[in-house]
Amino acid sequence: MNEYDLTIIGGGSAGLVLAVAGAKLGVKTALVEKHRLGGDCLWTGCVPSKAILKSAKIAHYIKEAEKYGILVKDSQVDFGRVMAYVRSTQHIIEEEHDNPERFREMGVDVIFGEGHFESPGTFVVQDTENDQTLTLKSKKFVVTTGSRPTPPQIPGIDSIDYLDSENVWELDQLPERLLVIGAGPIGIELGQAFHRLGAKVTIAQRSDRILTKEDIEVSEKMLSYLREDGVEILLNTNPVQVDRIDAPLSEELNPDIAVWEPQSTEASEEYRVQLKATDTGDEREIVVDRILIAAGRKPNIEGLGLEKIGVKVGKQGVEVNNKLQTTVKNIYAAGDVVGHYLFTHVAAFQATQIVRNIFFPGSSAINYSVVPWTTFCDPEVARCGLTEAEAREEHGKVDVFRVDLHDVDRAVAEGETKGFIKVVATRWKGKILGVHLVGSSAGEVIHEFVLAMSAGIPLRKLAGIIHVYPTFSSIVWRVSGKWLAEGTLIQTLRGVFKKGK
Repeated sequence: MNEYDLTIIGGGSAGLVLAVAGAKLGVKTALVEKHRLGGDCLWTGCVPSKAILKSAKIAHYIKEAEKYGILVKDSQVDFGRVMAYVRSTQHIIEEEHDNPERFREMGVDVIFGEGHFESPGTFVVQDTENDQTLTLKSKKFVVTTGSRPTPPQIPGIDSIDYLDSENVWELDQLPERLLVIGAGPIGIELGQAFHRLGAKVTIAQRSDRILTKEDIEVSEKMLSYLREDGVEILLNTNPVQVDRIDAPLSEELNPDIAVWEPQSTEASEEYRVQLKATDTGDEREIVVDRILIAAGRKPNIEGLGLEKIGVKVGKQGVEVNNKLQTTVKNIYAAGDVVGHYLFTHVAAFQATQIVRNIFFPGSSAINYSVVPWTTFCDPEVARCGLTEAEAREEHGKVDVFRVDLHDVDRAVAEGETKGFIKVVATRWKGKILGVHLVGSSAGEVIHEFVLAMSAGIPLRKLAGIIHVYPTFSSIVWRVSGKWLAEGTLIQTLRGVFKKGK
């Protein structure tokens, strides 16, 4: 029997944060992972997607180089080398940050293998490294097993070799024609990347807009930018049938025997996809080389035996309270497996909250009122807080301030003028309710607003902070200053002063 203070099931973002915390607090900690440390973020999500987006952006810059006075001849994309670069970034991070030996040196028992709960205090795992069955007894458990992509129910989809956010990184050859199903962050990021690397990309989205979790103005602007870029985006469109087309074997003349014969035993594949418009009922057919599914995920809970020991599981995943505690009091859960905000940074945030609630006096409820995120397309899309529609529904009348990137000198200097910032605030005090950014470095600029919203800093105070010129961040100062010129309070005071004259 192996006894621990803390046992973590899953070595992704949340699991690794918990393991480090356990080691630093000096509690006996075990980390169980069925495959490799790093989770979706390192192997199938954040890291590879950002690496391929960088390659795609460079390819785009080269294409647009003449705009900057640079003439480039004979440029071409070597997709195999692009993917080699992507994998190299993963392995660097694995070696430097997510290496199991690093955690073992901290004092964490890292165990590779799959397992299940025998009781609320016992987890049995088949240790694949040492080919033995281990029984782990622990005071506290945290389930951080993540999620995985799940395909929509499309007739024929299960009979084809479709791509998703996990296996797309195994590609070494660029598809000539790619259909992306889904226009959320994954679909938009990868769709734009593959387009810029040379594929003909079609994105099919069942709703009437892309990036449906963003402010509607953001969705509309990004739709126009992506279409200008050359990406075909079909809204209100559902794939209703997928069929594989087996191309006939090619025949060539063999000069040695002077007869026609097949030169290849492998048949290439194409896919015929029937698309139906959800608003009009119209149908169309397209033929593509590969299909990328970027719609839908499900929690990894199968085989853990959670329900057998009393842990309640719902449609989104493991059910937890506001302390991230399951229905079994010594078992907690964090990350994608609980179904709230499927982001690496939220998983890490949840993990720190669990550390607080397990190892320190008292307990603290998790607060999701200020959760930022970024879609790393080009231009980037960043959000924190309420959309304009949500703010009006919750607060009634609000102030909305907007600055376009072409009014920001740094953006003009770098030729990165696509985008805008939109801030939604209360009418009188200028309390920030929501921030929406489209533009270069949006994912970096958003953090000043995250701090302001977390600390209750209103727009008038942001407007009084010195910002370096020329920077993209100066847009924070610009839009905050609009409260002093256009805000409801200021406009009202002006009206009062005019009447007093």
